[in-house]
Amino acid sequence: MPVIPAEPTGVPVIDALAERIARRDQPRDTTDPRRFEPDRIRARIAEALRPLVPGRNSRGYGTMSHICYAFVEREASTTAQLAAAAGVQRIAAGHALGSLVRAGVLRWANVGTHRYYRLTRFGEDWLLALARCETPPAAPATGQ
Repeated sequence: MPVIPAEPTGVPVIDALAERIARRDQPRDTTDPRRFEPDRIRARIAEALRPLVPGRNSRGYGTMSHICYAFVEREASTTAQLAAAAGVQRIAAGHALGSLVRAGVLRWANVGTHRYYRLTRFGEDWLLALARCETPPAAPATGQ
């Protein structure tokens, strides 16, 4: 049963003791204070991509995680924009984008002469869950 702190006494040492006793039964916050930093989010994305896109090496998962993280900041992007965000050449980004489309995370549409990539509904839910440190939803059935 939690202790309800009494009225402040005006004596700092006694008030600090009363506050410490009031908090003693509350669970400690063991969450990582840096869990929302971009590097941590990208690491969670790379780990969650392994079952969605099997058979890649760590560099491939790193490229795909940078590309996915770019969608945290923008809604739609071209291959060139996503390659720049990931710090890779367009050919490497193109391979990663193809894998993400096949996994159901991204979709594309031609707008004029450019192909724009966007998150699918599953991709939005998946990325938001990973950014919030929650369990991502299961991948949709592919029908293969």
